[in-house]
Amino acid sequence: MTAGACTPRHDHRGRREAAVVSDGSALRECGAAVELIVREFAEHLSGLAEVPVRPVTVEAVDAAQLGAGIRALPADVGPVLVTHADLERTRLVQQDLHGSTGLLVLTDQDATAIALTAAVLSAVADGGRRAPAGGRVVVAGAHYVPILPALLAAAGVADITTWNASDAVTFPLRHVMYGADALVDLVGALPGWVAEGRHSTTAVITRGDARTAPCVAAGLLRAAVCDPDATFDVVTYLAAARALTTAPPPLTQRKARILTNRVADAVKSLAHTAR
Repeated sequence: MTAGACTPRHDHRGRREAAVVSDGSALRECGAAVELIVREFAEHLSGLAEVPVRPVTVEAVDAAQLGAGIRALPADVGPVLVTHADLERTRLVQQDLHGSTGLLVLTDQDATAIALTAAVLSAVADGGRRAPAGGRVVVAGAHYVPILPALLAAAGVADITTWNASDAVTFPLRHVMYGADALVDLVGALPGWVAEGRHSTTAVITRGDARTAPCVAAGLLRAAVCDPDATFDVVTYLAAARALTTAPPPLTQRKARILTNRVADAVKSLAHTAR
């Protein structure tokens, strides 16, 4: 048995398989083949997590229909990852299903937030900047990944400023980021010379720095399938982020599997400590 290996366990409802679910609402403008994307993503996550991951596409025009599609999944499907769906729709479904059914619904936003938190912590440490407790981080486009500020706060970042495009006229981003230790730019709002890091001591993290997000998603699903008693909250997500902080590029296939195991092990370790 390989390091970090586990045997999928049935929970009290007999579930032992994960699912990747999408209605494609975040892909419609680009005309992408939703079923193909979801199937390939599920295969990728299953390969990393070494647990069964079922691809599911749902026809939905709103959160209610997407939620109904997830409720209708077979009884042997446990944790669900919602991906490539409208941001607000995803949040509503996650909140509703967790509150009404107790079903674990993870999102690609969660995985992105964890990967970005790891990138911020690594950038601050590698650049010799202030420790998180004394640092300042600006999140541009915070509404795209709403859990990110909470995760950074849990990591000990003392000063977090959120900025959205609607703030640009009154508060230009180049002014808001002045003196910050790190900027997470989720909207590509910076001029090129700033984004490239010239003339600035601020570490700039973009969506491209969330390359470990699939490892996060796979690790969380693996932990949930192999240990149905594991809990998933900000504390869990922070443990997952810290498991990634020693992952410099490039992200090879071997390293991706190692990071997936680290995330899963960090989550399961928390669950065992809490018992």
